[in-house]
Amino acid sequence: MNIWDLERITDADVATTLEERFMGSEALYVRFLKKLLVDDNYGQLKEALLRGDAKGIELKAHTLKGVCATLGLTELSDKFSHLVVMVRAGETDEAKLRAHIEDAGSKLRQVLAVIQEL
Repeated sequence: MNIWDLERITDADVATTLEERFMGSEALYVRFLKKLLVDDNYGQLKEALLRGDAKGIELKAHTLKGVCATLGLTELSDKFSHLVVMVRAGETDEAKLRAHIEDAGSKLRQVLAVIQEL
């Protein structure tokens, strides 16, 4: 696999991200993508949900939104962004929050599987 597979499989914006954030260096981009493999923000997001910690959910979702946006993982960033909006709007229904977190998690696992192969 290569980074262009990431674009094809996950709708990442590889070309723009490479140019605007990683000075065209595929090696640098891959190095930063691989940091997601050990990132625990999603696990902490799920823990915040279990605690009923809306502020924790907002913080971890906001962090993941930014990291994913920086890495050109647009669809994934949008999923976490929507979660931030939900919490800021006062959404407290655990089932709705859980469904959205699991949906984002499913996409995250797909992205991580591709990154693992880089």
